[in-house]
Parts: sequence; C-alpha cells; structure tokens
Amino acid sequence: MNILNQDLMHFLQGERIVSLITTDNELGRPIVTNVSWLIAQPDGKTIKIAIGHNASSVKNIQGNPQVILNVIGPDVTYEIVGKAYVSEIQKGVVKYRIITVQVESVEENMFYGGKITMVPEYTKTYDTELAKKIDNEIYGSMKLEHEELQ
Repeated sequence: MNILNQDLMHFLQGERIVSLITTDNELGRPIVTNVSWLIAQPDGKTIKIAIGHNASSVKNIQGNPQVILNVIGPDVTYEIVGKAYVSEIQKGVVKYRIITVQVESVEENMFYGGKITMVPEYTKTYDTELAKKIDNEIYGSMKLEHEELQ
C-alpha cells in the first residue's frame, strides 16, 4: 500500500508515540527518535511532524531524506517509508522545525498471530499550561503550513 488507510490516518492525529528512524550522516547507522507532535494529512500521502530545531534527526534528514516511521497501533504495527523534508526554524515559545514526510509505502509489520491490545500512552511531566501553549502553537503551525501548500 502506498497511502495511509483511513484508520491509520485517523490514528495519526497527534499525541501518539511514533518512532522516526533516520540515518546518522557520520556513522551511517540507523538512529531512532520518538516523536509525538504529528498530523497525518487528509490526502493519506503526507505526515507532518514537529521536532526540536536542533535535533540530530534534522541533520540526518538533510543528509539523507529517506525515513521510516514505526507506528504501534491501531491493532497492529506499521512501517511507513517515505522521503522527508525539513522546514526552516519556527520560532515561538520554543524553536522547532516541521518535518514533512511524503509517504512512499505503508506495510503492516506485526509478527504473525500478534495484535496490539493497548496503544502506548505518555504523560507530559512539565507545566501543563506551558504544554498546552506549545501544543497549540505547534499544531496550529502544522495545519497552517498544510493549508498554504494547497
């Protein structure tokens, strides 16, 4: 499959733990970063991710745009392969960049006979009001960027 199905698109609407796998430019080995600011776009072909402005994944993508997203749930795990592009630094409450992943393929990669019964959850351990402010800013920016591209 080369686009996200409806269930996966709906699932990837933020606040999910997703592993972003890039290639380290110096060592040539895979690097895993967990992200949670993400929005799958309605076209099923694009995923927007926000990440710290100076994250190692940014440099890795700039050197090699091929990425993999590993998603746990719903029901199974998925490998999403794509080509990623990194935005300029966005300045707000925090500095961040938006990574746009153009989906090339989507495959279930759950082991035979397995089913996800509980999707991983997390809690933000810093000031809740600050977390809301940052989340609103980042998600607003990702949605705005998508609208500008149309």
